[in-house]
Amino acid sequence: MLERIKFMKVNKNKRFDFTPRFYDERKERIQSIQKAYSDENSTTTEQQARLRDKMHTAWQVEKSYGKQSRSANIRLIIILVALLLGTYFILDYVDIFAAEVIDLEK
Repeated sequence: MLERIKFMKVNKNKRFDFTPRFYDERKERIQSIQKAYSDENSTTTEQQARLRDKMHTAWQVEKSYGKQSRSANIRLIIILVALLLGTYFILDYVDIFAAEVIDLEK
């Protein structure tokens, strides 16, 4: 009888037993401030090199956008010209056909 009760019993959740190490908030804050200032006080040549690299990538991105927009504009003009020519020839053909029908009736 006891075996049946054990079988129907739901297991409890396991608990996580973790004891954290000592954490010094003040020391962490001081280290983060030191790291920020050490990056800020890097040599000027390094800063100039980083700035030069950023400007170069920005110019490259701008140049690629310019090329893409120029090619898109040219493609659009070509499509419009093709559509206009097609429409002109279709309407011209319809006009010739109408003129022939009118001439036949005379």
